[in-house]
Amino acid sequence: MKRGYLLKKLTTMKIGGPAKYLINVRSEEDLMTAMGWAKKIGIKWYVIGDGSNLIPDDKGFDGLIIRNEIQNLEVKDNKVLVGTGNNLLKFISRLNRLGLAGMEKMAGIPGTVGGAIYGSAGAYGQEIKDNLVKVKIYNGRKTNWLSKKQCQLGYRESIFKSRKDWVILAAELKLKKGNPKELSKISKKIIKLREQKYRPGLLCPGSFFKNVVVKKIKPAALRKKFLRKIDKTKINHGKVPAGYLLEEIGAKGMRQRNIKVAGHHGNLIYNLGHGKTSEIVKLAKILKEKVREKFGINLDEEIQYI
Repeated sequence: MKRGYLLKKLTTMKIGGPAKYLINVRSEEDLMTAMGWAKKIGIKWYVIGDGSNLIPDDKGFDGLIIRNEIQNLEVKDNKVLVGTGNNLLKFISRLNRLGLAGMEKMAGIPGTVGGAIYGSAGAYGQEIKDNLVKVKIYNGRKTNWLSKKQCQLGYRESIFKSRKDWVILAAELKLKKGNPKELSKISKKIIKLREQKYRPGLLCPGSFFKNVVVKKIKPAALRKKFLRKIDKTKINHGKVPAGYLLEEIGAKGMRQRNIKVAGHHGNLIYNLGHGKTSEIVKLAKILKEKVREKFGINLDEEIQYI
């Protein structure tokens, strides 16, 4: 266990102050023990993966940060039991080599398997929920398996975002058979496409805001008003890209000291090197207000503040 460990060392945005305590856990038992210890001494806890979607406070975290490194992996025919601390890209590469199809287009999404389930991740027409059978959780007292339906997976939403006292330990996936070489080829192509937007080394969390699901805009009168203001050709699979809306309000190149919106994409917010969470919050607030003024709707962050 470490004391005063800077969280910016663990986040892809390189943001965040010190955690009072930090522990890396490699088994379900160790994770449960760590949570029990935090409860026993009366401090809060938070479980993280690779820190790709996290924006910790500049002041840090006054409690225990538990880094999930549970990386067990069992494969039987087309069924896979995977520990949620596995890096998502490495996991997909392994599936590709085994000729198991269904996640190859998700290659390049940063983070862990657990993070992907928590945020109901997806890209290029594939989503983690497509192949999910069930998820193993720990609720602070006992472990339990939840069906895919019980996980309430929607567009970048899951039950875990409202039940933060539940920790995702493992998942069972059912995949299709595929050609290993072809699957690897698809993943490499997707990674190259992603690198055009997120250049290697860029200190960013991926997409900052969620795309807007048209049917979820309520009431209907607001939805109609919104649709009159946008280019209908931008609607894809029932969603309007947040990047398009942000670019319409002139977001490209906007900055708040050391935090900047990319010049080539409105939904890419990155750290110039010495950025702070307070600067991210200020910039996000300005962007959301401008979108609200122009389009009458609220953008929601895809990232998680802690």
